[in-house]
Amino acid sequence: MTKSNRIQHEGVVKSISTQTLEVSIISHSACAGCHAKGACGIADSKEKIITVRRPNTEYQPGEKVIVYASVNNAFYSVLLAYIMPSVLIIATIFFLEKSGSSELQAAIISLILLGGYFLILYFCRNKIAQKINFTIEKIGNY
Repeated sequence: MTKSNRIQHEGVVKSISTQTLEVSIISHSACAGCHAKGACGIADSKEKIITVRRPNTEYQPGEKVIVYASVNNAFYSVLLAYIMPSVLIIATIFFLEKSGSSELQAAIISLILLGGYFLILYFCRNKIAQKINFTIEKIGNY
């Protein structure tokens, strides 16, 4: 995977198990780097824990690493989390309105279907996790 085909974040190894590593990354809002962030109060940062398959290289807790995923993984995630639910809601409302249902009925049914969609995603999370892989490198190798 070339550097242009991946999304990367700097992180710190938090814990190590026999098959996985947990890496903490700090996620910043889009305006976190703004010079006026102290004045507006909108900028925020969140710590996220990423689970990565344990590579052959040895890592220690507290070690700084680069976590990366391919752009295809990112697109797949966006497709499942944003595009498909949006299409589901719009299509459901459109077809129910055309079939004579009231706006309120169409909205309620589309939200119920959306809940079902996310429930299916939840039950398929292990299968999805197999397709979305994160990889790490030591910062010295980067």
